[in-house]
Amino acid sequence: MIGTITAFLITYWFYKSAEATGKNPLSSAGLGFLSYLIPCIAWTLAVTPGLRDAVEHNPGTLSGLFVNYAYILVGAACAIGFKFLHFKQAKS
Repeated sequence: MIGTITAFLITYWFYKSAEATGKNPLSSAGLGFLSYLIPCIAWTLAVTPGLRDAVEHNPGTLSGLFVNYAYILVGAACAIGFKFLHFKQAKS
């Protein structure tokens, strides 16, 4: 649920940024969504299984919470980086 809300917020953020800069809002919103979703899926498939295995061997630590929500942090970080690259103003 938190991941879905984050995806919608990032999509809206890209949409509003595109409106403010004169870019196509729908394509920018789609890019924002994908810049969040693709890293989330890659993290979930490649890294999370190994982290879950490590947590099973050491239960009761705070790392279990990190494992469950790390994909959101990774996706948001990638989306933020992509936003600054996508909306970077050309220097004159």
